[in-house]
Amino acid sequence: MATVTVHDLESLAEDLGVLVSEHNGGAEVGRWYPARRVITIRRGLHPVEQLCTLAHELGHAYLEHQPGVGGWFDARQEREADEYAARMLIAPAEYALAETMYGPDARAIAAELGVTPHLVETWRDLHKCGKVAA
Repeated sequence: MATVTVHDLESLAEDLGVLVSEHNGGAEVGRWYPARRVITIRRGLHPVEQLCTLAHELGHAYLEHQPGVGGWFDARQEREADEYAARMLIAPAEYALAETMYGPDARAIAAELGVTPHLVETWRDLHKCGKVAA
C-alpha cells in the first residue's frame, strides 16, 4: 500500500501555494491551472486513481509546467509529471518486495502498492534508464 496519502499530497500542495479542488464530470481526471495555482481533481474517483492523479498534477505544479503548449513539449511534460508521481508514490524497497511476491505482473504490483499500473510502468522505465538510483 502506498505510504504517501492524499492528505500528505494536499499538505504538499499547500506548501507549494497550490489550491486543490474538485470538479464534476468531464473526461479529465485532473488538471493543473498555473495562472491560478489550482489543481482540480474529478469528484468520485477511486481512491487509488485520486492519489495517483493528485501526485501527477502536483508534478506539473512543482515543475512549473505550462499546459497546452502542444506537440512533443506536452508529451514531455506529461512524462515528467508521471515520473514525479512514480518517484513520490513508489519506494524502491516496497517495489522490490511486491515484485518478489508477484513477479513482473504490473497490475498485481500496482494493487499491492496502491498505485496504478501506469505508475508501475513509469517507475520501471525510470530505473531502466538510470534516471533514479536503485
